[in-house]
Amino acid sequence: MPKPPPPSSILLKGCSWIITQNVSREIIRGGSILIRDGLIEAVSKERIKARNIDLVIDGEDKLALPGLVNAHTHVSMTLFRGYADDMHLKEWLEDKIWPLERKLTGDICYLGALLGCLEMIRSGTTCLLDMYFYPDYVARAAREVGMRAYVSHALIDLMDRDEGLRQVGLAEDYIRRIRGMGDPRIGIAISPHAPYSCSEETLLKAKEIAEREGIPLHIHLAETRKEQVDFEKKYRLREVEYLDRIGFLSHRLVAAHSVWLTRREVRLLAERGVKVAHCPVSNMKLAEGGIAPIPEMMEEGVTVSLGTDGAASNNSLDMFETMKVCALAHKAHRWDPTVAPAQTVLDMATIGGAEALGLSHRIGSISEGMRADIILMDLKSPNLRPIHAPSTLVSHMVYSAKGCNVDTVIVDGKILMYKRRFKTVDERAVYSAVDSAVSSLIGEAA
Repeated sequence: MPKPPPPSSILLKGCSWIITQNVSREIIRGGSILIRDGLIEAVSKERIKARNIDLVIDGEDKLALPGLVNAHTHVSMTLFRGYADDMHLKEWLEDKIWPLERKLTGDICYLGALLGCLEMIRSGTTCLLDMYFYPDYVARAAREVGMRAYVSHALIDLMDRDEGLRQVGLAEDYIRRIRGMGDPRIGIAISPHAPYSCSEETLLKAKEIAEREGIPLHIHLAETRKEQVDFEKKYRLREVEYLDRIGFLSHRLVAAHSVWLTRREVRLLAERGVKVAHCPVSNMKLAEGGIAPIPEMMEEGVTVSLGTDGAASNNSLDMFETMKVCALAHKAHRWDPTVAPAQTVLDMATIGGAEALGLSHRIGSISEGMRADIILMDLKSPNLRPIHAPSTLVSHMVYSAKGCNVDTVIVDGKILMYKRRFKTVDERAVYSAVDSAVSSLIGEAA
Protein backbone atom coordinates (compact mmCIF):
# COMPACT_ATOMS: atom_id res chain seq x y z
CA MET A 1 0.00 0.00 0.00
CA PRO A 2 1.25 3.56 -0.71
CA LYS A 3 2.35 5.60 2.26
CA PRO A 4 -0.09 8.27 3.44
CA PRO A 5 1.03 11.84 2.69
CA PRO A 6 2.90 13.61 5.52
CA PRO A 7 0.72 15.82 7.71
CA SER A 8 0.48 19.41 6.49
CA SER A 9 -0.62 20.57 9.94
CA ILE A 10 0.77 19.50 13.31
CA LEU A 11 -0.17 20.64 16.80
CA LEU A 12 2.45 20.23 19.51
CA LYS A 13 -0.04 20.30 22.34
CA GLY A 14 0.71 21.22 25.94
CA CYS A 15 4.51 21.15 25.84
CA SER A 16 5.83 21.20 29.38
CA TRP A 17 8.28 23.90 28.27
CA ILE A 18 9.15 25.86 25.13
CA ILE A 19 12.53 27.58 24.84
CA THR A 20 11.59 29.95 22.05
CA GLN A 21 14.95 31.66 21.43
CA ASN A 22 12.90 34.63 20.22
CA VAL A 23 14.10 38.22 20.56
CA SER A 24 13.18 38.34 24.27
CA ARG A 25 14.42 34.77 24.88
CA GLU A 26 10.97 33.87 26.18
CA ILE A 27 10.51 30.52 27.91
CA ILE A 28 6.91 29.29 27.95
CA ARG A 29 5.51 26.76 30.38
CA GLY A 30 2.64 24.55 29.24
CA GLY A 31 2.49 26.08 25.77
CA SER A 32 1.47 24.77 22.37
CA ILE A 33 2.80 25.22 18.84
CA LEU A 34 0.71 25.03 15.68
CA ILE A 35 2.54 24.13 12.47
CA ARG A 36 0.88 24.46 9.10
CA ASP A 37 2.45 23.92 5.67
CA GLY A 38 5.96 24.01 7.13
CA LEU A 39 5.47 27.29 9.00
CA ILE A 40 4.95 28.02 12.68
CA GLU A 41 1.46 29.50 12.61
CA ALA A 42 1.01 30.04 16.34
CA VAL A 43 2.94 29.80 19.61
CA SER A 44 0.73 30.19 22.64
CA LYS A 45 0.68 29.89 26.41
CA GLU A 46 -3.01 29.07 26.07
CA ARG A 47 -4.79 26.21 24.39
CA ILE A 48 -4.70 26.61 20.61
CA LYS A 49 -8.09 26.11 19.01
CA ALA A 50 -7.65 25.14 15.39
CA ARG A 51 -9.59 23.10 12.87
CA ASN A 52 -8.43 20.55 10.36
CA ILE A 53 -5.28 19.49 12.21
CA ASP A 54 -3.74 16.38 10.68
CA LEU A 55 -1.64 15.32 13.66
CA VAL A 56 -1.60 16.16 17.37
CA ILE A 57 1.55 15.36 19.35
CA ASP A 58 1.27 15.31 23.12
CA GLY A 59 3.93 17.61 24.56
CA GLU A 60 3.63 16.48 28.18
CA ASP A 61 7.09 15.95 29.69
CA LYS A 62 8.62 17.40 26.52
CA LEU A 63 10.67 20.54 25.96
CA ALA A 64 10.45 22.22 22.55
CA LEU A 65 13.63 23.84 21.26
CA PRO A 66 14.66 25.27 17.88
CA GLY A 67 16.62 22.75 15.85
CA LEU A 68 20.38 23.11 16.27
CA VAL A 69 22.58 24.41 13.43
CA ASN A 70 25.94 22.77 12.69
CA ALA A 71 27.77 25.62 10.96
CA HIS A 72 30.89 23.69 9.93
CA THR A 73 31.27 20.03 9.15
CA HIS A 74 32.55 17.55 6.59
CA VAL A 75 29.65 15.17 6.93
CA SER A 76 30.95 12.36 4.71
CA MET A 77 33.98 12.02 6.99
CA THR A 78 31.84 9.87 9.28
CA LEU A 79 33.45 7.09 7.23
CA PHE A 80 36.79 7.91 8.91
CA ARG A 81 35.48 7.98 12.47
CA GLY A 82 37.96 6.24 14.76
CA TYR A 83 40.28 5.38 11.87
CA ALA A 84 43.12 7.73 12.81
CA ASP A 85 43.06 9.05 16.35
CA ASP A 86 45.70 10.38 18.77
CA MET A 87 48.03 11.57 16.02
CA HIS A 88 49.73 14.85 15.16
CA LEU A 89 47.88 16.81 12.47
CA LYS A 90 50.57 16.51 9.78
CA GLU A 91 50.90 12.73 10.11
CA TRP A 92 47.13 12.39 10.53
CA LEU A 93 46.53 14.10 7.19
CA GLU A 94 49.44 12.78 5.15
CA ASP A 95 49.54 9.18 6.36
CA LYS A 96 45.88 8.46 7.03
CA ILE A 97 43.26 10.89 5.75
CA TRP A 98 44.59 11.99 2.36
CA PRO A 99 45.30 8.43 1.12
CA LEU A 100 41.69 7.52 1.90
CA GLU A 101 40.29 10.68 0.34
CA ARG A 102 41.98 9.84 -2.95
CA LYS A 103 39.80 6.71 -3.05
CA LEU A 104 36.50 8.51 -2.49
CA THR A 105 33.68 8.42 -5.01
CA GLY A 106 30.35 10.16 -5.11
CA ASP A 107 28.53 7.01 -4.02
CA ILE A 108 30.84 6.55 -1.03
CA CYS A 109 30.44 10.20 0.02
CA TYR A 110 26.67 9.76 -0.27
CA LEU A 111 26.73 6.89 2.20
CA GLY A 112 28.97 8.79 4.62
CA ALA A 113 26.63 11.77 4.38
CA LEU A 114 23.59 9.56 5.04
CA LEU A 115 25.25 8.22 8.17
CA GLY A 116 26.18 11.72 9.32
CA CYS A 117 22.69 13.09 8.69
CA LEU A 118 21.17 10.28 10.75
CA GLU A 119 23.57 11.04 13.58
CA MET A 120 22.74 14.73 13.49
CA ILE A 121 18.98 14.19 13.37
CA ARG A 122 19.17 11.75 16.27
CA SER A 123 21.07 14.39 18.29
CA GLY A 124 18.86 17.36 17.43
CA THR A 125 20.68 19.07 14.54
CA THR A 126 18.31 20.14 11.78
CA CYS A 127 20.57 22.29 9.57
CA LEU A 128 24.21 22.05 8.48
CA LEU A 129 26.87 23.83 6.45
CA ASP A 130 29.11 21.27 4.74
CA MET A 131 32.44 21.59 2.92
CA TYR A 132 33.82 18.50 1.26
CA PHE A 133 33.79 16.63 -2.04
CA TYR A 134 30.90 15.50 -4.27
CA PRO A 135 28.45 17.99 -2.75
CA ASP A 136 25.70 16.87 -5.11
CA TYR A 137 25.83 13.43 -3.46
CA VAL A 138 25.85 15.06 0.00
CA ALA A 139 22.82 17.11 -1.05
CA ARG A 140 21.05 13.95 -2.18
CA ALA A 141 21.64 12.34 1.23
CA ALA A 142 20.40 15.41 3.14
CA ARG A 143 17.32 15.60 0.93
CA GLU A 144 16.47 11.93 1.51
CA VAL A 145 16.80 12.29 5.28
CA GLY A 146 14.89 15.59 5.18
CA MET A 147 17.50 17.90 6.70
CA ARG A 148 18.11 21.52 5.86
CA ALA A 149 21.61 21.73 4.39
CA TYR A 150 24.05 24.02 2.64
CA VAL A 151 26.61 21.97 0.75
CA SER A 152 29.82 22.95 -1.02
CA HIS A 153 32.88 21.64 -2.83
CA ALA A 154 36.24 22.32 -1.17
CA LEU A 155 38.28 24.35 -3.67
CA ILE A 156 42.02 23.59 -3.45
CA ASP A 157 44.43 24.75 -6.16
CA LEU A 158 47.78 24.86 -4.27
CA MET A 159 48.63 28.08 -6.16
CA ASP A 160 48.32 26.39 -9.57
CA ARG A 161 46.46 28.72 -11.95
CA ASP A 162 45.14 25.98 -14.24
CA GLU A 163 43.95 23.92 -11.28
CA GLY A 164 42.29 27.01 -9.84
CA LEU A 165 40.31 27.51 -13.04
CA ARG A 166 39.29 23.84 -12.98
CA GLN A 167 38.20 24.02 -9.35
CA VAL A 168 36.12 27.15 -9.93
CA GLY A 169 34.49 25.48 -12.92
CA LEU A 170 33.63 22.49 -10.75
CA ALA A 171 32.10 24.73 -8.11
CA GLU A 172 29.94 26.55 -10.66
CA ASP A 173 28.79 23.22 -12.11
CA TYR A 174 27.80 22.03 -8.64
CA ILE A 175 25.82 25.23 -8.08
CA ARG A 176 23.80 24.55 -11.25
CA ARG A 177 23.26 20.88 -10.37
CA ILE A 178 22.18 21.44 -6.79
CA ARG A 179 19.88 24.31 -7.68
CA GLY A 180 18.42 22.03 -10.31
CA MET A 181 17.24 19.73 -7.52
CA GLY A 182 14.59 22.34 -6.75
CA ASP A 183 14.52 21.56 -3.02
CA PRO A 184 14.07 24.70 -0.89
CA ARG A 185 15.78 22.97 2.06
CA ILE A 186 18.98 22.33 0.11
CA GLY A 187 21.23 25.32 -0.47
CA ILE A 188 24.69 25.75 -1.95
CA ALA A 189 27.77 27.56 -0.68
CA ILE A 190 31.15 28.18 -2.28
CA SER A 191 34.14 27.14 -0.21
CA PRO A 192 37.78 27.89 -0.96
CA HIS A 193 39.53 25.53 1.44
CA ALA A 194 41.93 27.95 3.18
CA PRO A 195 44.14 31.00 2.52
CA TYR A 196 47.23 28.77 2.35
CA SER A 197 45.73 26.27 -0.13
CA CYS A 198 44.10 28.68 -2.59
CA SER A 199 45.58 31.33 -4.83
CA GLU A 200 44.47 34.95 -4.66
CA GLU A 201 42.71 34.49 -8.00
CA THR A 202 40.68 31.51 -6.75
CA LEU A 203 39.79 33.28 -3.50
CA LEU A 204 38.52 36.36 -5.31
CA LYS A 205 36.67 34.34 -7.93
CA ALA A 206 34.92 32.44 -5.13
CA LYS A 207 33.86 35.73 -3.53
CA GLU A 208 32.64 37.03 -6.88
CA ILE A 209 30.49 33.91 -7.34
CA ALA A 210 29.12 34.19 -3.79
CA GLU A 211 28.08 37.78 -4.45
CA ARG A 212 26.62 37.00 -7.87
CA GLU A 213 24.66 33.96 -6.69
CA GLY A 214 23.71 35.33 -3.27
CA ILE A 215 25.17 32.34 -1.42
CA PRO A 216 27.41 31.80 1.64
CA LEU A 217 31.19 31.93 1.25
CA HIS A 218 32.99 29.44 3.50
CA ILE A 219 36.66 28.95 4.43
CA HIS A 220 38.99 27.44 7.05
CA LEU A 221 40.80 30.29 8.80
CA ALA A 222 43.66 30.46 11.33
CA GLU A 223 43.06 26.93 12.60
CA THR A 224 46.63 26.32 13.78
CA ARG A 225 49.55 28.39 15.06
CA LYS A 226 51.94 26.89 12.49
CA GLU A 227 49.56 27.90 9.72
CA GLN A 228 49.74 31.55 10.84
CA VAL A 229 53.53 31.46 11.31
CA ASP A 230 54.12 29.96 7.84
CA PHE A 231 51.70 32.41 6.28
CA GLU A 232 53.45 35.41 7.86
CA LYS A 233 56.82 34.18 6.60
CA LYS A 234 55.49 33.94 3.07
CA TYR A 235 53.33 37.06 2.84
CA ARG A 236 54.59 39.29 5.69
CA LEU A 237 50.94 39.48 6.74
CA ARG A 238 48.67 37.46 9.01
CA GLU A 239 45.85 35.58 7.32
CA VAL A 240 43.02 37.98 8.10
CA GLU A 241 45.17 40.97 7.15
CA TYR A 242 46.02 39.32 3.82
CA LEU A 243 42.38 38.44 3.09
CA ASP A 244 41.36 42.00 3.89
CA ARG A 245 44.10 43.46 1.69
CA ILE A 246 42.97 41.46 -1.36
CA GLY A 247 39.31 42.33 -0.71
CA PHE A 248 38.13 38.83 0.18
CA LEU A 249 36.44 39.49 3.54
CA SER A 250 32.68 39.78 3.21
CA HIS A 251 29.43 39.68 5.16
CA ARG A 252 28.76 36.43 3.31
CA LEU A 253 31.88 34.78 4.72
CA VAL A 254 31.63 32.03 7.34
CA ALA A 255 35.16 31.51 8.71
CA ALA A 256 35.59 28.11 10.36
CA HIS A 257 37.86 27.77 13.42
CA SER A 258 39.36 31.29 13.61
CA VAL A 259 41.54 30.31 16.56
CA TRP A 260 44.90 32.06 16.13
CA LEU A 261 43.72 35.65 15.80
CA THR A 262 44.93 38.95 17.23
CA ARG A 263 42.55 41.59 18.54
CA ARG A 264 43.20 43.57 15.35
CA GLU A 265 42.14 40.61 13.24
CA VAL A 266 38.99 40.17 15.31
CA ARG A 267 38.15 43.84 14.70
CA LEU A 268 38.67 43.38 10.97
CA LEU A 269 36.26 40.44 10.97
CA ALA A 270 33.70 42.55 12.80
CA GLU A 271 34.14 45.54 10.48
CA ARG A 272 33.65 43.37 7.38
CA GLY A 273 30.65 41.49 8.80
CA VAL A 274 32.41 38.10 8.74
CA LYS A 275 30.73 35.28 10.67
CA VAL A 276 32.70 32.65 12.61
CA ALA A 277 32.01 28.92 12.99
CA HIS A 278 33.66 27.92 16.27
CA CYS A 279 34.68 24.22 16.47
CA PRO A 280 36.00 23.71 20.02
CA VAL A 281 35.97 19.91 20.15
CA SER A 282 37.95 19.45 16.95
CA ASN A 283 40.43 22.18 17.91
CA MET A 284 41.09 20.50 21.25
CA LYS A 285 41.33 16.96 19.85
CA LEU A 286 43.89 17.91 17.22
CA ALA A 287 45.84 19.67 19.99
CA GLU A 288 47.08 22.55 17.89
CA GLY A 289 46.94 24.76 20.98
CA GLY A 290 45.03 27.93 21.67
CA ILE A 291 41.38 28.69 22.26
CA ALA A 292 39.50 30.88 19.79
CA PRO A 293 39.04 34.44 21.15
CA ILE A 294 35.27 34.12 21.32
CA PRO A 295 34.76 36.66 24.18
CA GLU A 296 36.63 39.27 22.12
CA MET A 297 34.54 38.40 19.07
CA MET A 298 31.37 38.89 21.08
CA GLU A 299 32.62 42.24 22.38
CA GLU A 300 33.33 43.40 18.83
CA GLY A 301 29.95 42.21 17.53
CA VAL A 302 31.07 39.24 15.44
CA THR A 303 28.33 36.68 14.83
CA VAL A 304 29.55 33.37 16.29
CA SER A 305 28.05 30.00 15.44
CA LEU A 306 29.09 26.47 16.41
CA GLY A 307 30.29 23.53 14.36
CA THR A 308 31.45 20.00 15.03
CA ASP A 309 33.94 19.78 12.15
CA GLY A 310 34.18 16.28 10.64
CA ALA A 311 33.85 13.01 12.51
CA ALA A 312 37.51 12.23 11.75
CA SER A 313 38.71 15.11 13.95
CA ASN A 314 35.86 15.17 16.45
CA ASN A 315 34.36 11.67 16.27
CA SER A 316 30.94 13.03 17.22
CA LEU A 317 28.44 15.23 15.36
CA ASP A 318 26.46 15.83 18.56
CA MET A 319 25.92 19.58 18.94
CA PHE A 320 24.90 19.18 22.59
CA GLU A 321 28.38 17.89 23.28
CA THR A 322 29.84 20.79 21.30
CA MET A 323 27.85 23.31 23.34
CA LYS A 324 29.10 21.91 26.63
CA VAL A 325 32.72 21.73 25.53
CA CYS A 326 32.48 25.28 24.19
CA ALA A 327 31.29 26.64 27.53
CA LEU A 328 33.80 24.68 29.60
CA ALA A 329 36.82 25.34 27.36
CA HIS A 330 36.43 29.11 27.58
CA LYS A 331 35.81 29.09 31.32
CA ALA A 332 38.90 26.97 31.91
CA HIS A 333 41.06 28.98 29.52
CA ARG A 334 40.09 32.34 31.07
CA TRP A 335 39.91 31.13 34.69
CA ASP A 336 36.48 32.74 34.77
CA PRO A 337 33.22 30.81 35.26
CA THR A 338 31.18 33.77 33.94
CA VAL A 339 32.70 33.49 30.45
CA ALA A 340 30.53 31.76 27.81
CA PRO A 341 27.34 31.51 29.88
CA ALA A 342 24.72 28.93 28.91
CA GLN A 343 22.38 31.37 27.14
CA THR A 344 25.23 32.74 25.01
CA VAL A 345 26.29 29.24 23.97
CA LEU A 346 22.72 28.17 23.18
CA ASP A 347 22.42 31.30 21.04
CA MET A 348 25.53 30.22 19.08
CA ALA A 349 23.97 26.83 18.31
CA THR A 350 20.62 28.23 17.18
CA ILE A 351 20.37 31.92 16.32
CA GLY A 352 24.10 32.26 15.57
CA GLY A 353 24.01 29.40 13.10
CA ALA A 354 20.93 30.82 11.40
CA GLU A 355 22.59 34.24 11.10
CA ALA A 356 25.81 32.72 9.73
CA LEU A 357 23.83 31.14 6.89
CA GLY A 358 21.66 34.18 6.25
CA LEU A 359 18.62 32.30 7.54
CA SER A 360 17.78 34.25 10.69
CA HIS A 361 14.48 35.32 9.10
CA ARG A 362 13.54 31.65 8.60
CA ILE A 363 15.03 29.46 11.35
CA GLY A 364 16.73 29.66 14.76
CA SER A 365 13.74 30.47 16.94
CA ILE A 366 10.25 29.19 17.67
CA SER A 367 8.29 32.23 16.55
CA GLU A 368 5.22 32.78 14.43
CA GLY A 369 6.06 32.96 10.74
CA MET A 370 9.34 31.01 11.04
CA ARG A 371 9.94 27.68 9.34
CA ALA A 372 9.07 24.79 11.65
CA ASP A 373 12.51 23.36 12.51
CA ILE A 374 11.81 22.10 16.03
CA ILE A 375 13.10 19.36 18.30
CA LEU A 376 11.38 17.85 21.33
CA MET A 377 13.54 16.86 24.30
CA ASP A 378 12.32 14.10 26.61
CA LEU A 379 12.25 15.54 30.12
CA LYS A 380 11.62 12.11 31.62
CA SER A 381 15.37 11.74 31.93
CA PRO A 382 17.37 11.83 35.15
CA ASN A 383 20.04 14.11 33.64
CA LEU A 384 17.40 16.79 32.93
CA ARG A 385 15.91 16.91 36.43
CA PRO A 386 15.21 18.77 38.64
CA ILE A 387 13.95 22.00 37.08
CA HIS A 388 14.31 24.81 39.61
CA ALA A 389 13.20 27.66 37.36
CA PRO A 390 12.85 28.48 33.65
CA SER A 391 16.50 29.53 33.53
CA THR A 392 17.45 26.04 34.70
CA LEU A 393 16.29 24.70 31.37
CA VAL A 394 18.79 26.75 29.40
CA SER A 395 21.57 25.50 31.67
CA HIS A 396 20.33 21.95 31.23
CA MET A 397 20.43 22.26 27.43
CA VAL A 398 24.11 23.29 27.52
CA TYR A 399 25.57 21.44 30.52
CA SER A 400 23.35 18.38 31.02
CA ALA A 401 21.54 17.42 27.82
CA LYS A 402 22.82 14.81 25.41
CA GLY A 403 21.78 13.81 21.95
CA CYS A 404 20.05 10.75 23.38
CA ASN A 405 17.54 13.08 25.08
CA VAL A 406 16.11 14.11 21.70
CA ASP A 407 12.73 12.45 21.22
CA THR A 408 11.26 14.03 18.07
CA VAL A 409 12.68 16.10 15.21
CA ILE A 410 10.69 18.24 12.80
CA VAL A 411 12.22 20.06 9.82
CA ASP A 412 10.15 22.40 7.66
CA GLY A 413 7.04 20.95 9.27
CA LYS A 414 7.96 17.37 8.35
CA ILE A 415 8.58 14.74 11.03
CA LEU A 416 12.01 13.15 10.53
CA MET A 417 12.19 11.30 13.84
CA TYR A 418 9.37 10.44 16.23
CA LYS A 419 9.96 8.77 19.58
CA ARG A 420 13.57 8.10 18.52
CA ARG A 421 12.50 6.28 15.34
CA PHE A 422 13.53 7.63 11.94
CA LYS A 423 10.60 8.24 9.62
CA THR A 424 12.37 8.93 6.30
CA VAL A 425 15.25 6.44 6.07
CA ASP A 426 15.82 2.78 6.92
CA GLU A 427 18.73 3.15 9.34
CA ARG A 428 19.68 -0.54 9.30
CA ALA A 429 20.05 -0.45 5.54
CA VAL A 430 22.30 2.61 5.89
CA TYR A 431 24.54 0.88 8.45
CA SER A 432 24.89 -2.20 6.25
CA ALA A 433 25.78 -0.15 3.16
CA VAL A 434 28.27 1.95 5.12
CA ASP A 435 29.99 -1.14 6.52
CA SER A 436 30.46 -2.54 3.02
CA ALA A 437 31.74 0.74 1.62
CA VAL A 438 34.22 1.26 4.48
CA SER A 439 35.53 -2.28 4.22
CA SER A 440 36.27 -1.70 0.55
CA LEU A 441 37.71 1.79 1.13
CA ILE A 442 40.07 0.85 3.96
CA GLY A 443 41.20 -2.26 2.15
CA GLU A 444 42.06 -0.33 -1.02
CA ALA A 445 43.89 2.39 0.91
CA ALA A 446 45.94 -0.16 2.84
